[in-house]
Amino acid sequence: MTVEGRAGGLTEIDAPGLRPDNLLAFLALLGFLRAAACSSPETLVAASWPGPSRQCRLHCPTGTERARLVELVDAGLRQLGPVQLFEGKMDLSLTPREFRLEARSAAGNADRTLMLSALGSDGALRRSGKDEHIQPTPLCLMFGQGHQHFLQRLEDTFARADSVSETEARRDLERAVFEVWDYEDETESFRWDPMEDRRYALQYGDPSKGKNKVGTMSGANRLAAAGFALFTTAPRSRGLQMVAQAGSGSDTLICWPLPAVPTTLDGYRALLSHPALIDDSRAPELASYRVGAVARAKRAHVGKFLSIGIARIQALGTE
Repeated sequence: MTVEGRAGGLTEIDAPGLRPDNLLAFLALLGFLRAAACSSPETLVAASWPGPSRQCRLHCPTGTERARLVELVDAGLRQLGPVQLFEGKMDLSLTPREFRLEARSAAGNADRTLMLSALGSDGALRRSGKDEHIQPTPLCLMFGQGHQHFLQRLEDTFARADSVSETEARRDLERAVFEVWDYEDETESFRWDPMEDRRYALQYGDPSKGKNKVGTMSGANRLAAAGFALFTTAPRSRGLQMVAQAGSGSDTLICWPLPAVPTTLDGYRALLSHPALIDDSRAPELASYRVGAVARAKRAHVGKFLSIGIARIQALGTE
């Protein structure tokens, strides 16, 4: 859903923190829109990436101030927090039975169901020794290596907002969206930021040691944990398929649209499911929806660690 016809009645706010070639930033935008819609459905919030620079811009009702937007989003994230709980489960290595039990318990809870559909399906399995587990979403980049656990990370990311002051939690969100990222936080992340693809051969020192580690953006990861749920999955004959996923295995690409006009959360959900998004040759079809460019980032596997690279931007020439 675009709101191009109403643009004259909207307040425009630049969001320089959200880079078009960074998957974490795009997931953070989806989380921002989702949380705002959850907290205040009557407040229409949209986002665009206009012009050659693809500078992200938020569009909201006339007179809406930045502080008010952050307040709404913080409240929405707190409402969504409980759907991230997995009762002690640390890694996304659920058996088909465990996943079905989770799905049944989520009946009637649309937000919980959406999250589960993003994690995987009991219809797409992988074998680990004698056991079978669900095939995890391509966006799960941690399975315990380096003491990094995906389900625990989802839970901890939301829990942190309750362990700090409301002012600090909202300031984290403001920095993530409205300021250029400074990476000064020491919180955990999901490895969705290209900055985390730190290979030994390209570093002055061991990147696993504290003195050589880069920081994170707490607000961006908190937002992205909510936005991640829009990358839903479904079983296919060749295994699990995620929306906006091109290729598989070491050739997996994660794709996302960069519309040039104000687009709501529902609009982004529709575009993520469009088959032209994952095909370079068909991508120009998206121009009819006023998509100005498509971003595609490769999932990299270096040693025992997974990460996401900087996205390649394919301009569609709609401006």
